[in-house]
Amino acid sequence: MKALLHHDDPDTLAQASRRSKSGRVAQRLLAIRDIMLGRSRAWICAQYCVRGENLRHWVEWYNADGRAGLEDAPRAGRPCKLTASQRAALQTRLSVPPEIGKDGVGRWRAADVQRLIRREYGVEYRSITGVCHLLQRLGQAWISGRPQHPQQAADALAAFKKTPSHPPGHRRRPSRPNH
Repeated sequence: MKALLHHDDPDTLAQASRRSKSGRVAQRLLAIRDIMLGRSRAWICAQYCVRGENLRHWVEWYNADGRAGLEDAPRAGRPCKLTASQRAALQTRLSVPPEIGKDGVGRWRAADVQRLIRREYGVEYRSITGVCHLLQRLGQAWISGRPQHPQQAADALAAFKKTPSHPPGHRRRPSRPNH
């Protein structure tokens, strides 16, 4: 096996593993730290449930790029169905509340966004989950507050609300039977 180059000290690697958002990266950092501390590679493989080949890869990545070499590489996946310009336009469109006359809805739900994408961009998202993932990537919340009617009158709403029959801080206690 290749010798380990010491880019960092073991304490720095332990701190970096605690700050890491990825459990996989934290595991790699701790394994490299254990090598620096002189533990056997067989013990490290057993401790972290990895094969020697994986540990060898981690050492190579660390030797080549330091801690940055242990980070997860971007994974290839299905590309987004919308182009970057379409995503920007959609984000702008969703940042403004919908108009009932134009959009037919009082607030944006994932199903409404799905229909909007189909109608305006000609792109079909078959599942609501895909739309929710898209909304999350755009920084939009798919959970929203209760909508308000555009012609709602504030004074009528205040008159309709129930007022407490007792002053604030007063607690009604049930009467106790006398014994």
